[in-house]
Amino acid sequence: MSDIALPDGLITLIKTATRALVMACAAPGSTGPERVEQITGFSRGAISRWCGDAYRDQMPLEVVFMLESAIGKPIFSRMLASLTGHRLEPIAAGEAAQVDLMTDVVRITGSHARFQAEAAEALEDQKLTPGEVKGLMKSAMTHIDSMTALLNRLAPLAGN
Repeated sequence: MSDIALPDGLITLIKTATRALVMACAAPGSTGPERVEQITGFSRGAISRWCGDAYRDQMPLEVVFMLESAIGKPIFSRMLASLTGHRLEPIAAGEAAQVDLMTDVVRITGSHARFQAEAAEALEDQKLTPGEVKGLMKSAMTHIDSMTALLNRLAPLAGN
C-alpha cells in the first residue's frame, strides 16, 4: 500500500478527521485517547500514531465505525462524504424506524457470528467443558436478546 500515491492533502485530511474523532470521544473523567483505548482496546501509542502527522499509520476502518457508533457523531464519515461533494444530514423522523431496524439486523448478524465462532472453537476437540458451555449459553442469550429487540421493533409495524 505504501507504493500507491494518494492525492495531495488526503493524508492531512485523514489525520485531521482522526484527531477530531479521537477528541470527540472524550467523556467526563477521561480524555479522547483514554476513551478510544477503552472502546477499542488499541494502545495509546497506536492512537497517537494515528493522530500524528509524522506517522503514516492510519486508524483502521472498523475502529472508525466503532467510534462513530459509540459517540453518535459521523465525524470521519462526514469528511469522506465531502471528498466526493456530498454531505451528511440527519435522518428524517419517518425514516428513523428503518435505520433502527437495520441496526438490529446488523446486531443480530454479529451476535450470531460470535456464537458460531465460539461454538466452533468449543467443539473443535469434540468435548465441551463446563466453562465452554457457560460461554456458549452467555453468547446464545446475547443472540436471543438481539432477536427479541428485533421482534419488539417489528411487532408494532405488523398492525395486529
